[in-house]
Amino acid sequence: MLIVFCRALILYAVVFVVIRLMGKKELSKVQPFELAIIILISDLASAPMSSRNVSIFDGIVPIITLLVAYIIFTLLVHSSNKVEDIMCGKIVPIIRDGKIIEENFDKNKYTIEDIMTQLREHDVFKIQDVKFAIIENNGNLSVLKNEDGFNTVPLNIIEDGGYASENIEMLKMNESDVDKILKKEKIKLEDVLIGTIDENSNFIYQLKNEVNKK
Repeated sequence: MLIVFCRALILYAVVFVVIRLMGKKELSKVQPFELAIIILISDLASAPMSSRNVSIFDGIVPIITLLVAYIIFTLLVHSSNKVEDIMCGKIVPIIRDGKIIEENFDKNKYTIEDIMTQLREHDVFKIQDVKFAIIENNGNLSVLKNEDGFNTVPLNIIEDGGYASENIEMLKMNESDVDKILKKEKIKLEDVLIGTIDENSNFIYQLKNEVNKK
């Protein structure tokens, strides 16, 4: 019993450290590849924790391997918006000006009840009260109500020095429109950490290392 107890403590410590190194994030907001790793880690830890016939290293080594895989996946996701879209999925508009976008509704296998349930969580009981709603890549629904009084949906058009293509498309813009804005502001795309079209169609941005320069 003492051996099993010690093995359980060691594996718990390893799993705790690995999850801690993966960063602070609510379980409901993890990406698919993160969720897969978390599930696998729990499974790998269970066998050596409960059975003395399984070497404790048979649990620890694969768990550390998954941590390395997570770090590599994370670096890949941060390296390119296109890679992020593949690994994490895209945000998808589902309601615009009180109307369901049927193409995206069918593509994401949503039902009316799915939408209404999530809208009620935002204190919305009629689809007609929604100016814009987006399915986030973790499945959550973000809602902008008509009563919020926004002229435009605030969305990032530049993220970490690259075009935020799906947001640009949702705003019915293209990359050349973004280039014109950058030219007007006399800044370069690669120098912008985040650039946003706000609710009044104004472009607001933060340059990379801007905070550190102050």
